[in-house]
Amino acid sequence: MRNYDFRLLTQDDLTLLRRWYSAAHVKVWWPDTDAQIARITADMENPQVAMHIVELSHLPFAFISDFDARTSAKPEFADLPVGTRVVETFVGNPDFLGPGHAAGYIEAWVRALRRSYSLVAVGPITTDTRAISIYRQAGFHNRRLAPTRDGKLVQVMTRL
Repeated sequence: MRNYDFRLLTQDDLTLLRRWYSAAHVKVWWPDTDAQIARITADMENPQVAMHIVELSHLPFAFISDFDARTSAKPEFADLPVGTRVVETFVGNPDFLGPGHAAGYIEAWVRALRRSYSLVAVGPITTDTRAISIYRQAGFHNRRLAPTRDGKLVQVMTRL
């Protein structure tokens, strides 16, 4: 098992995130870089949202955030039990795609969350079969299909 480090996101990381959101493998899922940076900047002021940069050997390669399912305005998570954390993440550095890093750091982060929260959930878009496979590798199970506010269909997955 690799030793992934999770450090809090800071304003200094926004340039790195902008570069990652502009990368082709990320842009396919989040095409509006400016909107994503604006959302993250606003969330940095929200104590309900925890945002981290994932590093391996001091090399940043991914972004991960988590938030309370019940206090978020995301209807796809509204039925989850009190105390559920929702995780959103992506690998930004393309050199880290493929060798199991995504499943590895997600599993490590979920283990840390489970010390304080009873359930962890994710909601990948149903057409993102790679993400769904990675979440399964990290121990998540399908819970249900659900529409988002903007009409996309997501696969809500949970891990106890």
